[in-house]
Formats: sequence, structure tokens, C-alpha cells
Amino acid sequence: MDTTQSSSATKLKVGFFTLIGLILVAGITVLVNGKPFWWRPCQLVTISVEDATGLKSKSPIRSLGIEIGYLKSVMLDESHVALGICITAPVEVLPTTRAYIRGDGFLGDKFVELKPIKYIGPAPQQKTSHSNADDESHLDKFNQLWSFLVPNVEAAPSEHPSRKGGREIPVGEESEDIQHLVTRVDELVNQMTGLTDNLKKAINPEELRNTMRQINQTLQNASKTLAPEGGITQTAQRSLAKLEDAIEQIRDMMTRVNQGQGSVGMILNDPSYAEEIRQAIKNINRLLNKVADVRFNVDLGGALVTAYGSGRGWIQLGVWTRPERYYLLGLAFDPRGKISNSTVTTTAGGITQVTQTQVVDQTSVLFTAMLGKVFYKRYDISIGALYGDAAASIQVRLGPIGSEDRLTLRNDVYVRNSSGSAVDDRISVTGQPIPNVYLRAGLESVRGYPGTGQAILFFGAGLTFDDEDIKLLFALK
Repeated sequence: MDTTQSSSATKLKVGFFTLIGLILVAGITVLVNGKPFWWRPCQLVTISVEDATGLKSKSPIRSLGIEIGYLKSVMLDESHVALGICITAPVEVLPTTRAYIRGDGFLGDKFVELKPIKYIGPAPQQKTSHSNADDESHLDKFNQLWSFLVPNVEAAPSEHPSRKGGREIPVGEESEDIQHLVTRVDELVNQMTGLTDNLKKAINPEELRNTMRQINQTLQNASKTLAPEGGITQTAQRSLAKLEDAIEQIRDMMTRVNQGQGSVGMILNDPSYAEEIRQAIKNINRLLNKVADVRFNVDLGGALVTAYGSGRGWIQLGVWTRPERYYLLGLAFDPRGKISNSTVTTTAGGITQVTQTQVVDQTSVLFTAMLGKVFYKRYDISIGALYGDAAASIQVRLGPIGSEDRLTLRNDVYVRNSSGSAVDDRISVTGQPIPNVYLRAGLESVRGYPGTGQAILFFGAGLTFDDEDIKLLFALK
């Protein structure tokens, strides 16, 4: 039950942070790539045309090749078509402005072009001092963010454009469109003429004749090679003969196997071999079933050891071969360091003196390897090496039934990693306020800090993951 709740809580956290990430990515994408047309303020104008073929909602509105808005609505109005245009660029429609229906090439999409128009946006600012430029840059970014969060509200799209009070723009004469089409046709004819001239210059009759001769020669050589008396045909016949010989040898081999001759024939035809293979498969299945029952637990954490002014970090892997038996493997960095003994022999005046010293290496990696067993789901006893020290530990699980690991009391009796060190004792309390996160505090040594006897306390936190958490983390199931 605790595993199911932990998995559900982890899935909820992953989904919550994924949703927040998608929202942030969408917002940043909109700010970087420019606001969409439906986000910008709309200046509505109307156009009445006799034919709106090729125009559709959201078609671009351009002026001098620059997009300044979009076509908001296309609907019938008595005997003509009313086009509702939203101008989103900072431009002003003049009394002399005319609308023209254009097309991108012969088969391209249709769009509406307005000209002439007047630009009413902000004038380009001259360079000022560095501090003023920074202030204006921050102000522009703030205005962009404010306009993104609080967009202007447009009129309802269901209203007829002629009833909104927007300005109506007359349609320009089509003679200019025809002239534009004629110009494009002339350009196409000129391009085709130039292409034809280039082809005439590129094709050399003599080179083409030589190429045809080479092709004919190649075809003649190929026909000779593929003829019955050619080399390829003879090689293919020899290969077929070898293949028939190999097939005949395989047939003879299979016949001997079916008759029980040879090692393979004895294995396939003797029932005792089949029984041994069946028994081996059963043993493999039994081994795989035991492996499937193995459970893994990862512990990653750190703690501050007060008297040393530094911290201890560790990562441990618990391999539970049975529900009550486990192996603990890990690595750690400890401010107490790794103690090693060194012997120095000196000879002076015929007198030999032997001196033993202890060297502490605080940068060494300390290993953990312990064997443990749980009794009655409450008492955990383990023995081995803990943080590089020989240790024996007992842990009492005080949590509620089904969640015994929520609160634990642990006592480690250990000997430092050097000869002649005295036995010491470590006491710690661990609690899990939320699943997968624990807090730990306690007394590092009952003997105190070496030389001063100062009490050595430690406190820290860590994360723990079981099989389901690891699968969810790496496979996102």
C-alpha cells in the first residue's frame, strides 16, 4: 500500500512540473517569435468587392510587400462581398488609400494589398547614455511582458463588418493588376528565351556524337560478356555446380543426424540428452525467478559534522535478495578522513630508531559493504564496513505498520580504520516527513573530538528510491 501511494505521489509531481514546463515554453516561444495575429490590437476597416475568389479568413493584408494585418471575415452583403480587415501594424489608412486583390504568382494564394498608407509607429530613438539605454531597454521588456499578459480585446468576430463602424476603403482599378500580370508574362517569356539560347550553346553536336559512340561500344561489350560463351556465364555455371554440391553434402549430413550418427545425432535422438536439457531449463527458470524477486534501493544523502566544520556525503545501494535479508554497498566522503599507519626507521650513530605515525587523508573515498537481516519487520541488524570503518549496527524501526521506515533509531558500534583504534559509538535518528525524503541527525562519537573531547554532532538529509521510483525516473511509466 505504501508503494502504491509513493508511486501515485511521484506521478503527480512529475505531471505537475511537466505542465508548468510546457506553459513556460509556450509563453517564451510566443514572446521570442512575436505575438500571433489574434493577440495584437485590431483596427477594423471594410472593403466591398464583386468577387472574393481565392480569399479566405486569416488571409494576409500587405502593403509594399510587408504584412500589416489579416482578413478577419468574408461574407455576403446583399449583391456584393464584404471583407472585414484587421490592421494590426502601426499604420494609418489615408483618404487616398485603395485596396487591390493580388495573387502570389499564377497559382499562388490571394491576398489584399493596401496603398498608400502612413506609418504612425514610434520614431527611431537616438543613442543616449549607457544608463539611459539600459533603463529604456528594461522599460521596453516590461511593456512587452505587460502587453503579453494583458492583451487588447477585439470586437466579436460574429458581427457583420459593415455594422461595426469601421472605415470602408474603395477598391482600386484592375488595370494595374492586368499590367502587373502582363509584366510577369513578359519576364517569363524572356527567361524561356534565355533558357533556349543557353541550351543551344550547351549542346555540341560533335560531343553528342562521341557520347553515342561510347554508349554503343559499351553495349557491345556487355552483350559479349553476357553471351553463353562469355566469362560471366561460365562463372555462374561453376557457382551453381558448387551450390548443388554443398546442398548434397547438407542432405547427407542431415541423413546421418536422423540416423543418430555423430554427436549432434546422439543428442537429438537419445532421450537421456533431452531429459538433461529439460532439467537444465528448469534450473535456469528457477534461478531467473529468484533474480526477479531481488529488490533494489538507492540512498543518496549528506550531513554536516559540526566539530570538523565539513560534511559527509554518501551514496548506497541496498540489494534485497529476500524480504528480510539484504546487502549494503556504497561510497562516501568523510571529514574524519582515512587513517593509515606508517613506520619510519632511522639510524644515527649506530643507533636504530623505529617511529610509527598516523596519516589522515581527508580526500580518500571510503567504502561501505555490510550484510544485514531484519527480524519481525522492526529490528535490523547488520555487520561489515561502514564509511571505511569496521562496524556492527542495530536499527529499530518505529514507524506505523506498513511504513516502518518512516521513523528509525540506529546505533553503530565501529572501530576507526587503523590498528590500535578504540571502539566508538554513533547514535542517529532518521525520519521521513514525505515519501522518498528523509532527515537525519545524531551524535557522531561518544568519545568526542580528538584532543578536546568536544561533542561531535551531525545533521543532514537525503533521498531514497526503490524499484518503482527508479523505473518511473528513467522510463517515465
